[in-house]
Amino acid sequence: MFVIVQVISLVLIIYPTVIGFLGMGRKKASTLAAPQKRFAVLVCAHNEEQVVGQIVRNILKLDYPKELYDLYVICDNCTDHTADVVRENGGIAMERHDVTKKGKGHGLEWMFRQLWKFEKEGTVYDAVVMFDADNLVSKNFLQVMNSKLLEGHEVVQGYLDSKNPADSWITKSYAFAYWSTNRVYQLARDNMNLSAQIGGTGVVVTTDVLKTIGWGATSLTEDLEFTQRYIIQTGKRVAWAHEAKIYDEKPLDMKASWKQRVRWMQGHAACMMKYGLPLLKETLRTRSLLHFDALVYLISPSRIILTVLLVVFMAASLSGIKIADYGLNNIWVYAATTFMYVALPFAGLLYEKKAGKMLWFFPTFIYSLTWYPIILLGFIKRNQNVWSHTEHTRAISEVDVERLEKEAMA
Repeated sequence: MFVIVQVISLVLIIYPTVIGFLGMGRKKASTLAAPQKRFAVLVCAHNEEQVVGQIVRNILKLDYPKELYDLYVICDNCTDHTADVVRENGGIAMERHDVTKKGKGHGLEWMFRQLWKFEKEGTVYDAVVMFDADNLVSKNFLQVMNSKLLEGHEVVQGYLDSKNPADSWITKSYAFAYWSTNRVYQLARDNMNLSAQIGGTGVVVTTDVLKTIGWGATSLTEDLEFTQRYIIQTGKRVAWAHEAKIYDEKPLDMKASWKQRVRWMQGHAACMMKYGLPLLKETLRTRSLLHFDALVYLISPSRIILTVLLVVFMAASLSGIKIADYGLNNIWVYAATTFMYVALPFAGLLYEKKAGKMLWFFPTFIYSLTWYPIILLGFIKRNQNVWSHTEHTRAISEVDVERLEKEAMA
């Protein structure tokens, strides 16, 4: 039994680590194609009057022909002045009131139905783009996505960045994790023709895909759910757009972060229980690395727990204690695995030209320890599909947007 646990622990840690090292260095050069695709840009908002104005102004100034995109803000069960702020800044406010179906997933399902009605009236879109109300977007976003669609991709995820990385030790931890993950997970898989994972915002989906397989993602982590459904039902991958950036507001304190991450883990655990077996069956049927890689990501919360076992096994090997008669008791196996696992995010930051942020590892390490109770709590509460709203207040100016883009390009 112990040897099985040891082998599983090593595989689930070594496999993604090796993929990360192999793929993160080869950044594909993108050639921007002439604008052709028409986009319906959707912004999801629930009581976001403090920040929604900035993203409306931001999106309406993107470097893309104005006749090729329209901006709709889904004002979902709002009880404040979100819709008024949207209209004042030039956006189209789509007000939805349905307290029986709360959450971003339900709001998107409703909006897609409105788009199909618009289509019957003559307003046709090639793809939809989804953002959250607290986001900011790089000016080239639609240019890059247009090119990705013309390359033949159907679902594309943009680069997830932070618009308030230095506000607190919590936001530093988020930024450190996102910067490294963007490189060693998302870009690495795109470079190796594996699937990126949708990150909840900054995603583009063609209308053909939405009509063929539907959205069907109304869990607490609709992004994760749709990714798995897309891979299982089409056998295709989600592409990654490293040059198209979304700046997302991160929680400032542990209370808000804890609440957000418990919701994430509830949704992740529910999706793992729902899609784990279908992904395993597809992996065995197709012998596809694409499906296996998605399966490993789906069960990734267990990998965090398994790292604890890895440390235990390593300590036992170091002290000469034999865990099991046929266990892997070579200290060098565990030492090499641990070194690679710890070194990977640092390598990602170096590639992302964030060497100056290396010391942020220390608050990130402390922050990472809180994942253990959160994972357990999320699994216990996985069937409680109750949406919890994260309040956003960090509105910044257009000058700050330009500064973020310059820092990202430096």
